[in-house]
Amino acid sequence: MYPLDAEWQRRYPAMTGMLACDCALRIDWLCQRPGGGFVDGHIPADCHGSDMDAWSHIGVPHTHTAAVTAFPDSALAQGAEDYLRSLAANPRLTSPNVIQIREAVRRWDEHRPTQP
Repeated sequence: MYPLDAEWQRRYPAMTGMLACDCALRIDWLCQRPGGGFVDGHIPADCHGSDMDAWSHIGVPHTHTAAVTAFPDSALAQGAEDYLRSLAANPRLTSPNVIQIREAVRRWDEHRPTQP
């Protein structure tokens, strides 16, 4: 799994969450216009190298489990609710990451539309 940054979300506003499979590696777009300068609305990459293309806006690869626990807000939107709830409900888990997951589940519950 690859975390995608805000520039991906700007370019693809209909995407759900920001975790992608390796299909993101096949997407090709440039950050700069042919004459120079960034395209309108460009959000700079968080990378420490050059900000050139789509790959500049892809984060470090993770296993599925690591991505879901590292980015719980996105993972909830992308269907990992049951798994994250099971982690959040386990009182024996107290790591900062699980605390982050509990907060994400709380926010999810507060902002999710009520079911009829």
